[in-house]
Amino acid sequence: MRLDYPHLRVLARLNRSRVDYVLIGMLAINHYADDPAAAFFTEDCDVLLRPSAENLQRAIRGMLAEGYELFAGDEPLPDADALVVRRMLEHRATIRGRRQDALGIDLVLDAGKMTYSEWGKGRRVFQVGPIRVPCAALEKLLLAKKRANRPKDRAFLALYRAGLKTAGRPRRAAKPRRSR
Repeated sequence: MRLDYPHLRVLARLNRSRVDYVLIGMLAINHYADDPAAAFFTEDCDVLLRPSAENLQRAIRGMLAEGYELFAGDEPLPDADALVVRRMLEHRATIRGRRQDALGIDLVLDAGKMTYSEWGKGRRVFQVGPIRVPCAALEKLLLAKKRANRPKDRAFLALYRAGLKTAGRPRRAAKPRRSR
């Protein structure tokens, strides 16, 4: 993975800002791929945040500093105002970050049936160049896809299972890899 991807710069900034997070969703699953050719397309990067006001404020400030426009629903979110942050936490809102030249980044406060602590158990930290990327455990990521049961998740799981059969072995988590 190239280091100049804007989402990696955002993750590096979140790390420097001491934001407590774990990647979920397809981008997290892609980190477990044995071969980059086995990665799946995704439209965004889902960043599950530990739900606290300070953590969310640091994440919002980091995204804004990297040039992302933030939205809660259809409403623009121009800053990390304490009242706005408190409301985001109360409603467990997802904050969408968009930038014209970059993968969308969603700051997620509620990821279904698992709490932040549950998502964090068994997580793996991958090293992408100098950037540490914490990803939820592959088993939890696959379970979440199954529970979501959206057409795109069913299609992904069918392809994933077909890949396992083609490989003739159970899929194992890849060793963390370094990008060049």
